[in-house]
Amino acid sequence: MKKDDEEKARKESLPGHLRYLGKMVEHLLPKMGDDPAECPAYFESVEDIFRTTQVPKNIQAKLILPKLNDRCRSLLAKISKEHLDDYGQMKDYLLREFKLTAEQYRDSFWSATKLPEETYKLFGARVKTLFQYYLNSRKAKGKDDVVDLLVADRIKQTLSDSCLRHVLSAEGADWFKPDKLVDVIDTYVNSWLCMSLMPREHV
Repeated sequence: MKKDDEEKARKESLPGHLRYLGKMVEHLLPKMGDDPAECPAYFESVEDIFRTTQVPKNIQAKLILPKLNDRCRSLLAKISKEHLDDYGQMKDYLLREFKLTAEQYRDSFWSATKLPEETYKLFGARVKTLFQYYLNSRKAKGKDDVVDLLVADRIKQTLSDSCLRHVLSAEGADWFKPDKLVDVIDTYVNSWLCMSLMPREHV
């Protein structure tokens, strides 16, 4: 009983608790990849593991630090120890630094592959999170918005480089739904055809 009490006391101390949980979740926590666009999905999978294993908030940051990629560790060298010890503040800081775009979320979703240390459950959760972040970045809410977004993306994949640049420039930070998108494309294509058919002296 005395030995059990000592073991319990050791685990309940912060260093002891950290070592105990570190060993328990070390094989569960995946290493972060080098693609910044997968950062949000990575943190989602990590938080799912923290919830499942009931890791206390005060040691979450310490457990995840060894799993971060070199770029993240370099960025974290610039923040205070207080922020470094807080998982939520550490995550928010990294997401702000990466300043991810909707296109990065979309491309990461389409190019995602299973990591060697991932289970297919974690891989599926990561891919789903990437898609959700893409939808959120495009402010796509509801079935109709999602359908319009996917259709618009598919149409853009068929465009020439010059036409796509024109569309993206016209869209700005927003995106055109299919009806508006095809109008913009047709106007561009018709203008280009008129220019190409016009006698050279009038061009």
